[in-house]
Amino acid sequence: MLLGWWWPDGALDATSAWHSGGVRYSERLVPGPGFHLISVLCGGAAALVFSLWGPLAATMAGVATVAAFSLLGIITAPQVRVIDGGDCADGGTADEARLRAGGATIPLSALGEIERLDEAGLKEWMGTRADARAHTCHRAWVRTGVRIAVADARDATPYWLVCTRRPEELEAVLSEARRQAAHSEQTS
Repeated sequence: MLLGWWWPDGALDATSAWHSGGVRYSERLVPGPGFHLISVLCGGAAALVFSLWGPLAATMAGVATVAAFSLLGIITAPQVRVIDGGDCADGGTADEARLRAGGATIPLSALGEIERLDEAGLKEWMGTRADARAHTCHRAWVRTGVRIAVADARDATPYWLVCTRRPEELEAVLSEARRQAAHSEQTS
C-alpha cells in the first residue's frame, strides 16, 4: 500500500497496528449523490473555461475537475468506528472497546447516555444547543446522528456529537459493547 501513509482518519486501521482487536462498527461518511452532481457542474464550468483552447483541453479539464472534486470528497470523509482494544494513553485499558469518530478516540467506559438525533435534533445540537467544548464529527450531507454524554469527570468535553447514517445501529453496538464490558467486570 504505497499511499497508505497519507490516508486520512486511520482509514487503514483494520490492517495497521493502531489497535489490536476487531471492528464492531464501521462507517465512512462519504458524500452523497448531490455532492457528485456539484462536482459534475464544476467540471462543466472548467470545460467551458478551457474550451477556448479546444475540445481536447476542455474535455481534459472537465474530467480532471470532476475526478478531483469527487475523490477529494471521498478521501477526506471521516470514519466512525467502534473497535476492540487500543492505546492506553486515552485512559482506557488495552483490551477495552473504543469509539473513534474522525481523528479522536475515547474508551467506552468514559461515555454516558446515548441519544439518537433525527434531522431536527441534529440541527438543534449543532446550532442553538451547541457547546463549544463538545467533540463533533459532522458532515453536512449526513442528516442524522447520536449525542453521547461524556461521563469521565477528568474530561472537559461534555459530549460527543457524531453524525451517522445508521444511528440505531451505532447506538445498539455501543450499548452492547458497554453491557459486555460490565458483564466481564462482574465475572472477574
